Amino acid sequence: MSAKRITIELPDNIFTELAGVAKAASLPVEEVILQSIRTGMPPTLNKVPTAFHKELLALNKLSDRDLIRVVEGELVPKSADDEQHRKADFVSLRRIYALSLLKWRGHPVPMPYESLVS
Repeated sequence: MSAKRITIELPDNIFTELAGVAKAASLPVEEVILQSIRTGMPPTLNKVPTAFHKELLALNKLSDRDLIRVVEGELVPKSADDEQHRKADFVSLRRIYALSLLKWRGHPVPMPYESLVS
């Protein structure tokens, strides 16, 4: 696997927390930082057909309020009517992606939706 090296400055309190977890788990602090990044990443589209990536990624620009409207089915894309979008159940895919974005942004996921974004 290819890797890129970057340098970042962490506030002392965050580094102290990460170092404490690393010590308790007997892991290098770098591994704890990588794991923190992995679990905090935005939702991935690697299981979604590339034909839909651009439309779904555009949801990242929406406000939290508009994402909630997507989840609730109030904001339906115009493209949802074409055959490719209907076959893929794009409206549902879009709703799940919007819900995943809300979860990533720190909002609690209501009980009926939990299994969709886990």
